[in-house]
Amino acid sequence: MGKRGKGVVHQSFIRLSTPAKVPKVGGAADEWIPARTMKIDDTWMKLEVGLNSIFKHQELSATEYLEYYKLCFDFCTDLNAINTITEFNDYGGGDIATARGKMLYDRVRAFIIRVVQDLLYGCVDLSGEPLLQYYSQKWELFSFAMKVVDGIFAYLNRHWVRREFDEGREGAYMIYILGLATWREELFEKIKDKVRDALLELVRIERTGGMINRNLISSTVRSLEEIGHDKTEPPKAGSAAPKTLSVYRSAFEAPFLETTRVFYTQEVQDFLQTHSCQSVENCKEYMKKFDKRLREEEMRVELCFNRSTLRPLKDVCEEIMITKQLGFIQSHFGTLLVEQADEDLGRMYQLCLRVEKGLEALRQALQAYVTKVGREALEQRCQEALQDPKIYVHTILEVHQRYQGLVERSFSKEIGFVKSLDTAAIAFINKNAVTEKVQATRNLKSPELIARYCDLLMKKNSKMPDEMEMDVLQKNVITIFKYLEDKDVFMNFYIKHFCKRQLTETSASDEAESSFISKLTECCGFEYTSRLAKMVQDTQVSKDLSSGYKDQQLEATRSKKSIEFGIQVLSTGAWPNMALVNLNLPRDLTTSVEGFTQFYNTKFTGRKLSWNYIHSRGELTSTAFKGKKYVFAATTTQMCTLLLFNEQLEYSAEKIQEATGLDTKTTQMVLGTLVKNQVLKIKGSEDVKEVDKIPMNADLVLNMGYTNKKVRVDLTKMTMAVQTAKDQESVQKSMEEDRKNIIQAAIVRIMKTRKQFSHQNLMVELLEQLSSRFKPKVELIKKCIGSLIEKEYIKRNENQRDLYDYLA
Repeated sequence: MGKRGKGVVHQSFIRLSTPAKVPKVGGAADEWIPARTMKIDDTWMKLEVGLNSIFKHQELSATEYLEYYKLCFDFCTDLNAINTITEFNDYGGGDIATARGKMLYDRVRAFIIRVVQDLLYGCVDLSGEPLLQYYSQKWELFSFAMKVVDGIFAYLNRHWVRREFDEGREGAYMIYILGLATWREELFEKIKDKVRDALLELVRIERTGGMINRNLISSTVRSLEEIGHDKTEPPKAGSAAPKTLSVYRSAFEAPFLETTRVFYTQEVQDFLQTHSCQSVENCKEYMKKFDKRLREEEMRVELCFNRSTLRPLKDVCEEIMITKQLGFIQSHFGTLLVEQADEDLGRMYQLCLRVEKGLEALRQALQAYVTKVGREALEQRCQEALQDPKIYVHTILEVHQRYQGLVERSFSKEIGFVKSLDTAAIAFINKNAVTEKVQATRNLKSPELIARYCDLLMKKNSKMPDEMEMDVLQKNVITIFKYLEDKDVFMNFYIKHFCKRQLTETSASDEAESSFISKLTECCGFEYTSRLAKMVQDTQVSKDLSSGYKDQQLEATRSKKSIEFGIQVLSTGAWPNMALVNLNLPRDLTTSVEGFTQFYNTKFTGRKLSWNYIHSRGELTSTAFKGKKYVFAATTTQMCTLLLFNEQLEYSAEKIQEATGLDTKTTQMVLGTLVKNQVLKIKGSEDVKEVDKIPMNADLVLNMGYTNKKVRVDLTKMTMAVQTAKDQESVQKSMEEDRKNIIQAAIVRIMKTRKQFSHQNLMVELLEQLSSRFKPKVELIKKCIGSLIEKEYIKRNENQRDLYDYLA
């Protein structure tokens, strides 16, 4: 069938100059008579039978369908129609294909008009829901029947209708579109007001809580979408024809939006007249009610209307329910934060998110509130937090995690709220009652407290967290660390604590240390942690060297009693507080030192070892005190001092200094720690704990009455306390110097790239580059610029004083 139709397309539009002939039955081969021409009345009589069956919704077999298709095809392609050309003068004036196509098209159109008019007669007296029931039912049947009819006249669509359109003649549609146009003009236009009112009434009933048949709405709306086909577009088969939704918009959407505006304006007014705007409970009820209303409207569009209605409908509803009541809704945001009403806060966020700039006030309110709550929480625990960094960190985390959870759950991690939380955290972490509390001559800062917490976390103790817990705790520290303005201060203190843990071998684990350094590197880059990385490398090299030296000594001293000796080789410049002092070591220690020096020199050439006795430590076993055995953990300087009392029981401070070779200041510090630990006492002094500074003419004796419940006694704690105070002072000084160097290096980098740069732009770019490390003061930047001008790295432009030129 398809091949045949395709093969005759060309011929059907060719004007023949002679009539076609067929041979006479029984005649000679060269005798011809005209073939019988298909008459329109005969053809239509047969086609009409089929169309009546289709519109009466009777079953049509495939054979019958093909027969009707063939009737249309044969009529349009009948080449013998030239014999009756006069019959078609009113249908094209001689073009047989055009004339026969128009004859058939006109018959189909007249038939469809009669069908639609009959349907109209059935509903002229109906209204409301009965009208929609009739309309939707008849529409579904009619549209299906038209699709079948469109298939029967497919040849007419492909050729005659297409040709009419191409040649610019109006009034010719694809058969399916013809049916839609007829439905619109002959039926819908005559009852459209009643259909619209019935649809709007169903919507009103559902909005007021009634039950309706939504299928009536959706089916009717589908018909309005279908009958809005664009006549100006090229013909396409069936429902694939382009839609404009013009009928849907004018006949339904516009009045629907207007009735929606009236309905919800009244509903909002009724609510506000019966509920006080000052009550937070009324605000909660308002948000629940109208959040539900908005969702209902969105669902109604999804189930019943064209999706293009959603945006204008939301605009109408949101203007009435949210935009005009935004002040009322947002006024209770602070109260909901206090009540921790997360569900209601989430609902407020979802409502305000719908309108332009609806979240700005909420973001600002959250920032101010979290800043206030954070500072109040730290103020309440100020004294405890000063003594215990754990309390300080845990208090910060409690506040941050509470509102981070709120932002994640109720505010969907919206970028503006995330930024507000970050800004608030920066504010209360860097400036609070704890950091402003004056301690002696200086204030504690968050970076120092966080570094002290890290030290406690990384040290060995009886309640060590496992690997997973340690990872969580470290991540919590990084959370706070990101908000520190002076990250360089944190690093300086962290390095000092890290140094002590490594030198005293009190670190929880190498894995925990490396993991935290990796987290810092990920946060701030390799340059930030380069010094720590070098220190870690040194500790690993030291372990290998110490192990190799012990193996060597094991063979050499197998039959001899020896001192257990371990070393750490540290790179100059990487480790803090590596000041060297002179110290006369006892013979046994001298042997160990000289032995390792020789071992090291065989492995490395051109390197010099300098021994740092201040940070060296060891253990002494003593039975001098009433025969009880004690094991003292002591620094090397303390050890050398105590070992002197094996020779005699009393020394002057001057004699001890002479014997040890220490300077006066170090001698006084070492003797002070031993006196405060009550191992030594000043002759003639009753209260050994009250001695602040040992006079160099004082006589010191071994305290033979010394007692301690512990067998192992750590004498280094007092030394570490003294050293901690010095560390804090040195950190401040080194930080200022480091910042000058960093700022100057950044200025040189910028100027080297820019060659010429204004003062204002230099300041902006400089602050941007340094913000990840610290917040530089403007005065310090100006000093650094002046210093670089003196050193002739840059100069002021001779013509414009606010311009700087780079000097190569």
